[in-house]
Amino acid sequence: MTRTVTLVERRPRAVRLPRAEVDFLLAHARHLIEVTPTFERGTFTLTPRGYVGFLTGPTTRYAIRPKIPWPNLQLLLGFPRDTGDDARETEGGLLAVLATAFAERLEAVTREGLVAGYSDVEAVSSFLRGKLRTADQMRDIAARAFPDRFHINEPVFDLNTPWNQIPKATATALLRGPVLSLALRQRIEAAMAPLATVPDAPVSDATFHAALTEARAAHYRSLLDACRMILCGPTSHDPHANGGSAFLLDLGHAFEQYLTTALQNEFAARPAWRVESQPDFAIGPTTLTPDIVIRKHGAARTVLDTKWKTTTLDANDLHQILAYATLTGARHVGLVYPGRTDARAHFTTPDGRVRLSRYRVRVIGTAAELAYSIKRLARAAASGTT
Repeated sequence: MTRTVTLVERRPRAVRLPRAEVDFLLAHARHLIEVTPTFERGTFTLTPRGYVGFLTGPTTRYAIRPKIPWPNLQLLLGFPRDTGDDARETEGGLLAVLATAFAERLEAVTREGLVAGYSDVEAVSSFLRGKLRTADQMRDIAARAFPDRFHINEPVFDLNTPWNQIPKATATALLRGPVLSLALRQRIEAAMAPLATVPDAPVSDATFHAALTEARAAHYRSLLDACRMILCGPTSHDPHANGGSAFLLDLGHAFEQYLTTALQNEFAARPAWRVESQPDFAIGPTTLTPDIVIRKHGAARTVLDTKWKTTTLDANDLHQILAYATLTGARHVGLVYPGRTDARAHFTTPDGRVRLSRYRVRVIGTAAELAYSIKRLARAAASGTT
């Protein structure tokens, strides 16, 4: 029988573990849970890193809860919930929240209208049309003295498009697992029914890029955001699927996405300003990627780097953010940390050319309090001062 060990993100807990569990954690979850021996034989201190969700080992299920209240976690992930006094975890846990949001958003997209597009379908025809599949045709010619058919890719206007393949793959992945309740599984099955003709296909970053750049599918965006979270969850602990089952979310990435989206909304009404998410800067064989670059009239004004940890400056963080200042030409850079309250501190490099800010934004409180914290950060980032 599998036992459950409940952990809280960033908080150490002493747990008795058999050797097989320790080996599993060290082999497949070293980046998720720090394992430290204690002076008591068979007892180890487990300290979860910046992930929440669950991870299943040979005999133990590790449930990792967030250190921030449950409603605030949902706000951070982009699934608003009343942040009243009830901070209890939603029934079914994190995966149930995401699955419910997925079903709601797929239903909304279907109501507004699924968007079809052109896709290539492999076919064999007695006359040439579409695009000839040369390799298949050459093999056929080699096997037949007088080939009487053409191997073609024929364009078809249907729902087999990247923006429909992604939700179909997400629904399939959710229904494949045994974690969800019967009612939620039935709701997902009903929601995906309009996509029944879409074939199952692997989803990649290229698929998401194609879906997100299709102007006709703009109303799919929030659905695709939920799909990305769900599809990344099972592989966060072990990209090669060598370990046990899991569903985990990287809160560092979620915090970065939360800040990026919120700042983009804040600057949307300012035509001269633009908020870029993770632009690439190539230097020889290396590519550097700042988290957020805020530009005015095309010039980098402020560069922000997000840190899901305590507001303690260390040398590595300073080296990184100052490198981004040199890279982008920005005169103002900032490190942004989560907190219970707002706070900020400002420093200047010895030559006076770059201003460095340390910001703490609220991730605990009501939705209005969190929104006000973002407004303050946007004002500071725009001015380059307090």
